[in-house]
Amino acid sequence: MGKEYWDWVKDYWTVRGNPLDFIDHKYLVQKYKDQSQIKVTQKSGQAGETELNLSEACWLPDQFKENSLYLMPTSGNVNDIVQERVDEPINNSRYLSSVTGRAGKIMGKQADKTGLKRFNKGFIYFRGSNKPTQITSVPADAIYVDELDRMEPRYVPYFTKRLGHSKRKWERWFSTPTVPNFGINERFLKTDQLNWYVKCYHCGVHQIMDFWENIEFTMKGEDVDKSRIFCKKCKKDFLPYKCDGKWIPHNKDASIRGYFINQLYSPHFDLNAAIIESQTTAEYKVMQFYNQTLGLPYEPKGSKITEEILSACIRDYIIPLTAEDIAMGVDVGKNLHVITRDKNRILDIQELKYFTIAESNEKAGRQEDSIEYWIRAKNPKKVIVDALPETRAVQSLINMFPGRIYMCYYSGMNEVKEGEAWYKVDGYKVNTDRTMSLDESLGEIYKQRIQLPRNLSDYSVFKSHFKNLVRIIKENDKGDKKVEYQRLGDDHYAHANNYAKMAADMLTRIVESEIFTI
Repeated sequence: MGKEYWDWVKDYWTVRGNPLDFIDHKYLVQKYKDQSQIKVTQKSGQAGETELNLSEACWLPDQFKENSLYLMPTSGNVNDIVQERVDEPINNSRYLSSVTGRAGKIMGKQADKTGLKRFNKGFIYFRGSNKPTQITSVPADAIYVDELDRMEPRYVPYFTKRLGHSKRKWERWFSTPTVPNFGINERFLKTDQLNWYVKCYHCGVHQIMDFWENIEFTMKGEDVDKSRIFCKKCKKDFLPYKCDGKWIPHNKDASIRGYFINQLYSPHFDLNAAIIESQTTAEYKVMQFYNQTLGLPYEPKGSKITEEILSACIRDYIIPLTAEDIAMGVDVGKNLHVITRDKNRILDIQELKYFTIAESNEKAGRQEDSIEYWIRAKNPKKVIVDALPETRAVQSLINMFPGRIYMCYYSGMNEVKEGEAWYKVDGYKVNTDRTMSLDESLGEIYKQRIQLPRNLSDYSVFKSHFKNLVRIIKENDKGDKKVEYQRLGDDHYAHANNYAKMAADMLTRIVESEIFTI
């Protein structure tokens, strides 16, 4: 029987050379003692969650013949967290340095790499989630998913597969949120949603700390003049981290354990800095305030397609409709989502199953459920198909219709000068930047430069796919900003439209070039 984690972490783990502080971090006590099989934590920045999970991830292979897999958004994050947050407590503990040192001598240099450390009985692996090949080779008994919302969603299903041969099968998901119903927020909403209620040391009333209800301030220009944190009931000033408290579930019927915590409970909470952040009007800064300080998801204003925006593009025609000089876009997933259009109008919306007629015949399906059938029926002049993951199947279409079919990769591009195409054609391959190209195709809808049919209500799935993309601005620890589209759910038709827009643009450029040449 191994040493209990609660005792182990108090005896051996340090932060910057000091033992863990539970006096001013009362909300952490239950979280350290809770060994539920699955734990989901929606948090602000600087909430103590990383320390908790790093130490538990090291305790497990020290006390049991088991492995931990600690996942971060990118491989570049691994070096910093291991050197600053793992090597430091190991070096400061006689016990930890002895067991890792002894293990290293037994296993050789491979056990003391940044991405792999051996403790007394097992291993802890540190991996960036942006390289699935590094993940799929690791057998684990517990996974620790640090900053889920910054990870590529398509790789997330790989994580739990690492637990296939384990009896323990622990899952730890923790992250600052981004937008509602995505990533950590989507998972947290399915849990029992434990919230920390502090007990006011003046009147004894338990309450959740809320920035807008527990904080009072006045501004003098852009600076804070006066500020205070007070009890909602008795209105007296108090310090939340000095209060006793208890975790109370908001969703008692759920079987999965979930926690929510924000900076207001921390002894390191900078009240005046948070107040200044709260007064910003820039949407990306507002989002940072909600995500990083309050631990809440936030949807920036004007960041996504709405029902009203789609309705504004509806004109007096119905689909399916035929026309000359049409283009087609195909997004590849479990099924194939297809958009047919001309320069200004959506002409058809389809969901198909097969690439070729031969494939549909082989699987006893209808020929009409294949892309090949509709290419022959509608005769589009340009077709752009998602290159991944069915590259060979796309190549078969290219071979059937030479000069008309292209495969598209979201491989990224540098900034495009005015008048240049926002994609690059190299033979039958098209390369573009995901964000830049979505800006182009969704921009048509925002500006009503694309027409939608009056029977659009018959295509509710089409509409939902556009609503599932949110344009956000992310800021990393260095202050660098990056614009990207966050996926909230299925978005296949939005990408099919993106490819169709590229195909239509390509066709227009060819026509204009021919006219100019003449």
